[in-house]
Amino acid sequence: MSKVKFFMSVAFVLGSTSTFAGKDSSFKFQNSVRVGYDSNIYQAGDVNQQESAFITDIINITGKMNFSSRSDMVLYWQPEFRYTFDMDPEFVSYQDLYVRFNHAVSQRTFLEISDRFRYQEKDGQSDLRITENQNYIENDLLGALDFTLNSLSRIKVGGGYEFRLWDDTDYGTWNPLIPNSGNNYDQLKADGSYIRELRPNSTFGNVGINYVNHEYDGARGGFDSTTFYGGVDHNFNPKTMGTVQLGYSFSTVDGASGSDDTSSPFVQLSLGHNSTERTSFNGTLGYSLRQSQNSIYNATDEFSLGLGLRHDLTGKISLTMALSYVFSAYDSAYASLGAGDAEENYFRLPLRASYQINRNNFIDVGYEFTQRAADTALLQEYDRSRVDFGWRLRL
Repeated sequence: MSKVKFFMSVAFVLGSTSTFAGKDSSFKFQNSVRVGYDSNIYQAGDVNQQESAFITDIINITGKMNFSSRSDMVLYWQPEFRYTFDMDPEFVSYQDLYVRFNHAVSQRTFLEISDRFRYQEKDGQSDLRITENQNYIENDLLGALDFTLNSLSRIKVGGGYEFRLWDDTDYGTWNPLIPNSGNNYDQLKADGSYIRELRPNSTFGNVGINYVNHEYDGARGGFDSTTFYGGVDHNFNPKTMGTVQLGYSFSTVDGASGSDDTSSPFVQLSLGHNSTERTSFNGTLGYSLRQSQNSIYNATDEFSLGLGLRHDLTGKISLTMALSYVFSAYDSAYASLGAGDAEENYFRLPLRASYQINRNNFIDVGYEFTQRAADTALLQEYDRSRVDFGWRLRL
């Protein structure tokens, strides 16, 4: 998909927004202008690090359109326009667009269709082409039907299609003469689950199966994964909610030496807690086979940990923190170019403070530290620090 088609789709969404604005719809607008400093604008190693000041404008539009008593649509659009003084090119823009349509087919059957569209910088990649044009277009279309069986149980089935196209055709399109090529991909997904209320208004159990087929461009390969899982969602009290999902994945991963049968556990844990009206906390933990975020390996066994904290010091001053850690283990059988086993650690810590001047205006200050470390020279290591100061308008 070209940039022209992307902007046409944005225009369509905005046109639809105007069309339905008068039909019981509500929208929120936010604009953030930030001035900051980035210690490593290309996410490069120590030798090629480049620092720069930057100015960025982030627009956020969220809304809900009610078509009828049975149908509604949720919209989220966030374009970002950034000028970095010492980057080539100096001006870039990133886009995130999400739309979800909900429809009650009957009193027992509910339909949900969502689409997430992105055009943005290289996110999470870690190979040695870090300074080149790595912008990409990505689209993720999902659909699901929810069937209510009785007052205690329901069945949910769904599927989806995701693709990514890179601007750099030498990087995106498969060419056996170009190392690390073939990074465009298509991904098919399917999921089915049975959900039952175990304890009134507090505990829900579920069992299900999930299938993923991930294929890179040309002869690079990909992976197939079928996961059987079971889990529980539990409200411990009005302030605390937890989720546990455990399962096992049966997978086949393609590499330079052919397909390799693999299997691994599947774990997803989450906990949310609102200790007071001013303080909230959430945590996640996961382990599963996933697509790799580099051009060397077709898959990775990934362990992830996330922690989030928000605290309002006063009615006008708030603090947020979101720590994330990802450990990726790459088996040599996952490599598209015959590389050996490898391990990678990714750590990210953003901090932000906000002061509310009045109902619509805020002053923000933020800091973010990122570190990526690996035990192989094939994957780029780097440290990065960003600090910014800005003004935010909310309507």
